[in-house]
Amino acid sequence: MSSTTSDALRRALIDRTAEALTGQLVAFRRDIHAHPEIGHREHRTTDRIVSALEQAGLVAKVLPVGTGAYCDVLPQGFDYADGLVGLRADIDALPIAERTDLDFASVNPGVAHACGHDVHTAILLGVGLTLSQLRDSGLLDRGVRLIFQPAEETNPGGAVDAIEGGVLTDLSEVYALHCDPRTEVGRIALKSGPITSAVDQVKVTLTGTGGHTSRPHLTQDVVGALGALATEMQLLLSRRVDPRSGVSLMWGRIGAGSVANAIPSSGEIEGTLRALDVPGWTLAKALVPELVAQVVAPFGVQVEVTVQDGVPPAVNHVRGVRRLTRAAEEMLGPHGVTATEQSLGGEDFSWMLQQVPGALARLGVRPVGAVSCPDIHQPAFVADEACIPVGLKVLADVASSAERPGI
Repeated sequence: MSSTTSDALRRALIDRTAEALTGQLVAFRRDIHAHPEIGHREHRTTDRIVSALEQAGLVAKVLPVGTGAYCDVLPQGFDYADGLVGLRADIDALPIAERTDLDFASVNPGVAHACGHDVHTAILLGVGLTLSQLRDSGLLDRGVRLIFQPAEETNPGGAVDAIEGGVLTDLSEVYALHCDPRTEVGRIALKSGPITSAVDQVKVTLTGTGGHTSRPHLTQDVVGALGALATEMQLLLSRRVDPRSGVSLMWGRIGAGSVANAIPSSGEIEGTLRALDVPGWTLAKALVPELVAQVVAPFGVQVEVTVQDGVPPAVNHVRGVRRLTRAAEEMLGPHGVTATEQSLGGEDFSWMLQQVPGALARLGVRPVGAVSCPDIHQPAFVADEACIPVGLKVLADVASSAERPGI
């Protein structure tokens, strides 16, 4: 059988299997959407994944941290020296209260799949079931590892735990998808080089003696100092770091005091520090404690600064982008791929891409014809489930296709 004929048969089987599995995968996605679990607590989700894989005759191993799993789908006579293709999905939810009208909305108060990880998980499960069909039909020539990773929403991310658990061993390339409300269903969006940014968490705690608001000169104005940090830090960083690094310090929480006529003795402000490149990220991290101290010095407060290491930028390899592009064009048609820009969002898949070549693609989840839809990390975020067979087809093809010269 020629390689062209084999590729045609393989892709036809992927297409048929993806369509046949869609109802099952939608039901699976809705089940885990209704029962979201935050990072390192994804026990039910992990059990559901392992059970579904085992029912298909696949063997899954739970990661050493106790949640998350991985599973190898291998053709007959496979030699690990040939290298595996890794496919990763994140499985955790966010500590956000869901505000949708879905019949399968979260039943866990204050927790929701507002980032689409339930979609990623359903897609990767479907890829595993599809690859097992290819294997049984003699159309799978490559070994593939399915990686269901926990705790992506934590810092520095559950990818670190998964890597320590051995998921990258024997991998020659690795790929992932992430829901993107800016891209229409039926397409994936790609970019070579950095596609996400570096992200750290910053927390500043200020303390003073506290006192009456009628006598501010006898105490330290914690609230005033917090206000100065909130308004001045971004400006100062922009004058100390090359603007091409795109450094952004945005505060998300500020708190102090309990009554109007008392100057509190302590207060906190927390936010995220982001950068488009590693040099800017490194410099900004070093500057934050110094600049915080300078801003609050006139207020006479005591200061404690914590910069919690997060994730580096996710950098897509050129060959990985080419492979995904070819897969999308073959499975979705010539308009199945579009370009995207680097975002200031963070993604712990970056740790995997530092060790194994590959790429992260943005999966379109905006309904066809819709001008916009709620963004990820918002209580009202809803993904169009038509994206599930789309993501399945692309990942199954890139994982099962042989590398071609120039690709």
